[in-house]
Amino acid sequence: MEYDIIEQVAELCFSGARLDIKLARAAKLFLEYFPFDGCAIYAWDDGKKAFLKKAHEGEGPVIELYGEGEGLPGMAKRSNSPVFACKKNASGISWEGVDDEGIQGCRYAAVYPLKDKERLLGALYLKSRRKPNIPAGKRRVLGIAALQIAVLYRGAELIQGNEKAHRELIEAQELLVKSEKLMALGDMAATLAHEIKNPLISIGGFAGRLKKHIGADSPSHAYVEQMIKEAARLERLMDGVISFIKDSSVDLKSDDLNDIFTDALRFFDDEFQSHRIRVIRDFHPGGLRVLADREQLKIAFDNLIVNAIQSMEKGGTLELSTCSEGDSAIAKFIDTGGGIEPRNMGCIFNPFFTTKEHGTGLGLPITNSIIMRHRGVIEVDNNPGIGVVFKVILPLTKG
Repeated sequence: MEYDIIEQVAELCFSGARLDIKLARAAKLFLEYFPFDGCAIYAWDDGKKAFLKKAHEGEGPVIELYGEGEGLPGMAKRSNSPVFACKKNASGISWEGVDDEGIQGCRYAAVYPLKDKERLLGALYLKSRRKPNIPAGKRRVLGIAALQIAVLYRGAELIQGNEKAHRELIEAQELLVKSEKLMALGDMAATLAHEIKNPLISIGGFAGRLKKHIGADSPSHAYVEQMIKEAARLERLMDGVISFIKDSSVDLKSDDLNDIFTDALRFFDDEFQSHRIRVIRDFHPGGLRVLADREQLKIAFDNLIVNAIQSMEKGGTLELSTCSEGDSAIAKFIDTGGGIEPRNMGCIFNPFFTTKEHGTGLGLPITNSIIMRHRGVIEVDNNPGIGVVFKVILPLTKG
């Protein structure tokens, strides 16, 4: 019978319940199998350097937090072994010079440090008003059951790690599927671009010559003009396709993100004025060093700025900023262009997807491709009816 608690705590380790539910059940089991009046289970927080209460059952006061050297848990941590307290009376809070409010009202306490081979995970705190009768054999079972709580903690950490790894695997699979689609599309687009662009150049060239021989008052003049415009538009589309599918390697060098951003903005002053767009610039002081191919990164920024301008044809505000978060440099493009239709959010990085009358649908896919080659990512925060935030995240470098 006395070994049943080991089996039951082991079963808790493999159950699918939340950690707090497992610990609460374990605390009850300790009071069922051992002659104590109260049981508290603490987790060690390495950041706070403290024991934090995670579960409590039974009578008597319970302390929510013990600092690194406080109370009986602190003593167990220092000695790296179980602590057994036996006071003369239940009125005091001290035992052998250690003050502990949690032992008030009790004469006996046992605190087991919960640990694995490498580190401290928490503490098991048991207390009783009367001296508990625990024979040597049962005390060994108590020690083994305490080890099981450490296994429970470690199992919860592993589950959390597995869940994170699973999420990352799903994200990697999604990226792989996108990459495979883009590769298939690239093969098709490369063939089409080769077969279409040369005839287009001829059509556009001959239409330009024809225009010279037709007077402005000729009924055919408008048709020739339209031919030239459409041929030019298709040439631009083919140029975009070639730019997108071209396997251009990046020449990454240490550069200042603020300087690249400023360089890209120089060409848009007239556009901002003509579209009545107020520009707010908030760049990180002192600069942000990133590994970048300046010309390619400028193309990516150009596309995001053009995208914002096109969304604010009747005016608005464009906020451009840079900052650092941890090991990353971040460039933000925040517009008030009304945002993206929610049904279109999953398509904005798909090649040739566009909601604009004269758009090619290649600006954002090209931008995403460039940022990926810079080992970065683009995040989109869409606010329908208000605007959209494009966030470019790049790794910082010390060089």
